[in-house]
Amino acid sequence: MILDSKGKLFGKISIVDVLILLVVIGAIVGVGYKLTQSEVGVGVALAKQDKIEISFYADEVPNFVTSAVSKGDLAKDFERNVVFGNVTDVVVAPSKSWASDNNGKIVTSTKEGFSSIKVTVEGTGVFRDGKSSSGVAFGSADFYTGRTTILLVGNATFQCRIYDIKKKG
Repeated sequence: MILDSKGKLFGKISIVDVLILLVVIGAIVGVGYKLTQSEVGVGVALAKQDKIEISFYADEVPNFVTSAVSKGDLAKDFERNVVFGNVTDVVVAPSKSWASDNNGKIVTSTKEGFSSIKVTVEGTGVFRDGKSSSGVAFGSADFYTGRTTILLVGNATFQCRIYDIKKKG
């Protein structure tokens, strides 16, 4: 007889134990399938990491924010908690505001108490050189030139655009 009076298969294994074992095996297979089918999951983590230089630019940032950004600070994407690397260069210049004058012509001006800032960061990521656009994957997120992000650098946070991405070496 396959099941005895105590509900054990062949007198040794409980039917409940078999069901639990089948559920655990099913969960392992499901997670394995999800990881192998994901575009970023394991693939980016195991891909060859490249040395990346990425530059961020913002037109108008309060002066107290620009003064809080220094070389060597850790730079992260605030929303995704993705680490870009460490700051290698900071260029602060007069702010740039665009508006139309009385004749309807677009002119630039500066705003008191604000500056523009360009932050260059060096880190590691997976560089993707495509035919239509190039980008880089840091962690599980893709970043491209022109993308808007909220940059956390040291103790400063500001909205900016990705100005340039280069693969180093």
